[in-house]
Amino acid sequence: MSKTYFKSTYLLIFILSLFVFISGLNYKHWYATNNLSSKRISLIYSMSINDIGNKNMEKLLCQEFRQQGIEPIFDTFYLDCNKFNEKEEVEHTRKYLELLESKSTDLILTIGDHAIYSLLSTRHRLLSSIPVVACNVHFPNEELIEEYDSQKVYVLRDSPDLKRNIDFIKTLYPHTDMEIIYNIDLTFLGHKSFAKLSRVVDRKNVRVLGYQQAYVQECDYKHLTEMIEYFNLTPGLANDSIKRSGLTISLCPFRYIKGAALLVMLEHSNREQEKQAFLLDKLDMMSIPIVTALNIPSFSCIREGFGENAKIVGGYMATEEISARATVGLAMHLLKKEKIGMPKIRELEKEYVLDWMYFSEYAGNVSNVPKNVRMINYPFYDRYRKEFYILGGVFVLSFILVTISLLRTHRRSLMERRNLQILEEVHKRLTLSMDGGKISLWNIQEGVLEFDDNYVQLVGLAQRRFTKEDMMKYTHPDDVQLLSSFYETSHKSSGMQIQRIRFSFETKGTDYKWYEFRCSSLKDAKGEVMLAGIMQNIQKLVEHEQQLILAKQIAEKAELKQSFLNNMSHEIRTPLNAIVGFTNLLVGEGSDEIEPEERAAMLEIVNNNNDLLLKLVNDVLEISRLDSGSLSFEIKECDITKTVKEIYMTYQTLIQPSLQFLLELDETVSLPVNIDNFRFTQVISNFLNNANKFTKTGMITLGCKMNKEQQEICVYVKDTGKGIDDKELMMIFDRFYKTDEFEQGSGLGLSICKVIIERLAGRIEVQSEVGKGSCFSVILSLANTI
Repeated sequence: MSKTYFKSTYLLIFILSLFVFISGLNYKHWYATNNLSSKRISLIYSMSINDIGNKNMEKLLCQEFRQQGIEPIFDTFYLDCNKFNEKEEVEHTRKYLELLESKSTDLILTIGDHAIYSLLSTRHRLLSSIPVVACNVHFPNEELIEEYDSQKVYVLRDSPDLKRNIDFIKTLYPHTDMEIIYNIDLTFLGHKSFAKLSRVVDRKNVRVLGYQQAYVQECDYKHLTEMIEYFNLTPGLANDSIKRSGLTISLCPFRYIKGAALLVMLEHSNREQEKQAFLLDKLDMMSIPIVTALNIPSFSCIREGFGENAKIVGGYMATEEISARATVGLAMHLLKKEKIGMPKIRELEKEYVLDWMYFSEYAGNVSNVPKNVRMINYPFYDRYRKEFYILGGVFVLSFILVTISLLRTHRRSLMERRNLQILEEVHKRLTLSMDGGKISLWNIQEGVLEFDDNYVQLVGLAQRRFTKEDMMKYTHPDDVQLLSSFYETSHKSSGMQIQRIRFSFETKGTDYKWYEFRCSSLKDAKGEVMLAGIMQNIQKLVEHEQQLILAKQIAEKAELKQSFLNNMSHEIRTPLNAIVGFTNLLVGEGSDEIEPEERAAMLEIVNNNNDLLLKLVNDVLEISRLDSGSLSFEIKECDITKTVKEIYMTYQTLIQPSLQFLLELDETVSLPVNIDNFRFTQVISNFLNNANKFTKTGMITLGCKMNKEQQEICVYVKDTGKGIDDKELMMIFDRFYKTDEFEQGSGLGLSICKVIIERLAGRIEVQSEVGKGSCFSVILSLANTI
């Protein structure tokens, strides 16, 4: 099975698994939201119903409980701590608990410091049976909480982190001279908060706004002074002439200053609004409208007021979402009666938050906002302004590129349209040419030969698709081997193949006509080899060629006869003269006076000329038999590697001692060819004899190599002799032609070699350079390609 099948199977299994997982999550959520169990929860707020900090908390608590499978039924009680003193708050809470006894309450939730303090101060018996969770307690009374060590009373502390909030303000407004206004009061929570502030700021950077006469009551000023001295703070007087540098913490007792004095302070503050910020660490309903009038950015350490139109820019705080989630998480453990253990007081997580609506109003720079800050009321455009600019730039660039591409496409389309018109015109002309030239297009795919429509007009046969066996039926018996070879060679060779073959499509077995096949191979979309080409009726051309050949042969015969007689008379006369002359000397008068050495030399000359005359007669007889076709060839498959090796071994002793005789042959590779081994050896021997004759110094190389692409072998003889001029290369295979008339030989050797190799279905190639040597090569096809 294919890899694609397995990949598809794995992908399907993954998609099904993901679907089941998501369905399980949805089912769990559906089951949790549709199978809620009701719980009655008493919800006690420190402030009144209309104060900030209460609007969204109940809604968020309800959502968190429902996600946990609980439908909360809230019994809400507002303590309204701003109207009562400590004793009144406790008494008011006790009365609420007495009313609560008549109800089946599962949990008591308190929000804020006053609510949990008043609740625990009642020491009501109900607190021993109902679990209590206190949320957003800024400064819990640890001694009071220890009294409930055995009861299920837990506090989630929201301790103001003044240090991180001050650092946050400096990060958002990186001014060198930054003034942070801090609201100070004389309450219990005010003392706790002020003590924390004194531990995180440099005392040198603290000052008090307001002079003694500005306070409503002189005792408030006295108490404030005592508190400042207790924490070892030495404030400067509120004076605009004081030159400040670096961070300044300005303590402003808004609650205790007269209205007129407060207006004067506000007027002075308005002059340096750009370098001021207000930090809120506890909920004070008096300070919020004053800070709003100051028109400076307000930051808070607590969640109350943030996101509730109190113009609080942000801060580091336990937000409503964090508070609700932590409260419900702890409450669920208590409702399920799970063991929680210590500690009783647990810290709430905090996060950096900003309200973009007010941050942008006070000229906040978004580049100063750290990455870990969560922003609310952040418009989509402002949030992704950089991305919008990038997207806009990309869009403009894409538009330009698309426009350029369309213009180029349009231009290309116009050019293609013109080219199509030209092609149509060429097609018309080609069709006319093919009709007039009796040409048909064909292709071979999957072993089937298919012709175009012109084939019917060309041969008069309705059948247009043929297998190899079908074509053999119409082929001349003498050309069947040629057609088979053409099929095989075309599939293996990438070059143009041309073959002339006789067919008879009209009447099988008679009236054969000559057709020329031209073929080129290419690959289709599947990577399979596809052959395509043309078939042309060349009967008239062949007849005309035969007439020209016949006329040429007649002319050549007449010329050859005369040339033959001239050459023969010349070639025979030379050795005969030598034979007759030296024979007369040896048998005539005075022969007795010839020295034995001289007699031996004359006899050797007579014998050499006799051998030369005999070879000349044999060459003439052999070329005569080749021309007449009476010379038989014994074609069989031979290993050309062994044949070349044998020739080399034979000629090692025949080559001049002054020459190097080299062999270039891979004897481990068998190269089968269909040849007459004797005739082939005759050709290579002739090449070696010529090389030995015309090479005075250097080397002679006999070699064999294979062309894998063309499936051919090349046997060559290379020498470092005198070489042949380019003008003579085309004539060296002519009969009786010799490059040097004074050299011995008949001039028939190369002519005989050419005829032999052509009869062996091969060819001879020659490369030569005057003064550097020559290379004669015989090219033959491997046996398995025929």
